[in-house]
Amino acid sequence: MLLSEVGFGTADLAEDAEDAVYTALTHGYRLIDTARAYGSESAVGKALKRICSGGVHKRENYIIQTKLMPGVVGYENVLNDFEQSLNNLGTDYVDVYFIHWPVNRGSERTYHHENVEIWKAFEHLYETGKVKRLGVCNFLERHLKDILDNCRVKPTVHQLEIHPGYQQIGLVEYSQKLGMDIEAWSPMGRGELNGETYTDIANRYRCNIGQLALKWSLQKGYVPLSRSKTKEHIINNRILDFSISKEDMNKIDELNTNTNYLDIWSYRRQQMY
Repeated sequence: MLLSEVGFGTADLAEDAEDAVYTALTHGYRLIDTARAYGSESAVGKALKRICSGGVHKRENYIIQTKLMPGVVGYENVLNDFEQSLNNLGTDYVDVYFIHWPVNRGSERTYHHENVEIWKAFEHLYETGKVKRLGVCNFLERHLKDILDNCRVKPTVHQLEIHPGYQQIGLVEYSQKLGMDIEAWSPMGRGELNGETYTDIANRYRCNIGQLALKWSLQKGYVPLSRSKTKEHIINNRILDFSISKEDMNKIDELNTNTNYLDIWSYRRQQMY
């Protein structure tokens, strides 16, 4: 099982990533999410080295997870890409390794075969101890089927865009029935969560809307991945010392519009193929 607490994401942090990750680590975050595509692996590695340099904190106390570069296909290419991730991170293993997107540009007709081949490389990394758990990001049921029908080692983590406005209920339930833990990226809805209901509930618990969304995610049993470069926000996103009542959880559930808030081609490609 993953930690039942807020993790820290590193997408779009750019030159602020190292200090942001170090701040997160020094304020109690234990799960750090990165990816080859984010360009933040080296920053995560440097921050991890800083936190562990004094001997008090150990590498094994943290969950470091990264993702295959989109577009990398072929068994040997996957292994080579993973080794680059290890070099960037400055560690000899990764806790969770993900396929970032199920369908990449140019693979619309070939991704079925390519994902199966990628997964064989993932299984090798798992069986040799270089990866502790295998996962997927943004997969729909049909994408998962390609792997499930051809694997020795099943994915055990699914990272999805999930927040009160985009709950992906059917896909989450399907993934959980397969024994997968759920991680929620963009758990605060990229700043799009608003309205009187959100505000009223947040005021009731003396928290902001972002904290409310994170707590909602945790009470759903997900691992939300918050992200910020601001020290105050990094700290406050872990101060969730309240519980949302069942009644209020239901009110938030009812605000689901089933609309994702990230309009990028990778997302549309996933829906189309």
